[in-house]
Amino acid sequence: MEKPQFSAMVEEKRAFFISMGVLIFLACMYGILGSTRWAVDPIQSATNFCEGISDGLVKEPMNTLSNLTYVFVGLFILWNMPPSKANTANPMLGRGMYPILFATGSMYIGVGSFAMHGTNTDWGTVMDWTGMLFFISFPVYYNLARQYQWTDRFFATVFFTVFALTAMLDTYATSNNIVLIENFSDGRRLRLSGLTRDYLWSLYIGTWIIQETKNLTENKIGWMIALPLIACVTLSVGVPFLQIVILCALFIAIAYLLHSNPGHTLVREASPHLWIGVACYVVANIVWRFGHNDEAACNPDSLFQYHALWHLLTGLSVYFFFRYFATESE
Repeated sequence: MEKPQFSAMVEEKRAFFISMGVLIFLACMYGILGSTRWAVDPIQSATNFCEGISDGLVKEPMNTLSNLTYVFVGLFILWNMPPSKANTANPMLGRGMYPILFATGSMYIGVGSFAMHGTNTDWGTVMDWTGMLFFISFPVYYNLARQYQWTDRFFATVFFTVFALTAMLDTYATSNNIVLIENFSDGRRLRLSGLTRDYLWSLYIGTWIIQETKNLTENKIGWMIALPLIACVTLSVGVPFLQIVILCALFIAIAYLLHSNPGHTLVREASPHLWIGVACYVVANIVWRFGHNDEAACNPDSLFQYHALWHLLTGLSVYFFFRYFATESE
């Protein structure tokens, strides 16, 4: 009797066990490749997030291991997916691709950031940024799919095409260090990698804010413009002035576009999950500022690292954002 029960559980939790298998494989590859490469080679790309660089497989222990928060969140989502494949009004409560992609995005952040802090290599940095872009782009395209009633096939085509192009551009730009404008703003260069790592990242966050504001305020344009502008100005750290101006102009244009074409109304309960998620992210953004080498609060030899706390807080925000999406109703 036990074997059929175990087989039934594996079938019900298929996405969870596949993810576990992939994670175990990646952990094995990390150990095998790392023992002959980054464990012995000179540092390629130090992250400068305060923690002292150690010898061996894991260069920044606390900044690295704290990324397991994202992995645990993703696995938790997959484990709690319903056993039935029945259709649901809210895709996040079913067994379709949307909760799987959300969970995958969370684990991708963890694996990518683990690679960056654990290896201090150029490819690890690319893994980190592509993971963040994968996750932060998902809510934007998911909201568009829900608002304008895209088919699953159309959503998948748009989402994966844009992500693949973005990942290739980021990898190429990082590898070649291409400068587009020598003196762009505040005496700084505009690099090709900045299009993905500064503008596109911020654009996704601002657009997500606009979308959720549209839902919560019943398409009030004033709030749809004000909130992303406030977030852009207050949460940006050391950003060139012209970059803020360009982003704010884009947010205004996107807000008017979504306001003029409202699409299907999305009904979600903001309290408490959205507000807890936002609070975790805002606190994490403040904490992030203390976790650099040049900050007075930096102690490279301490087990407590501000950047590790950033990982824990943003991992919690990912979980609560998923809980928020799960509240959607007709």
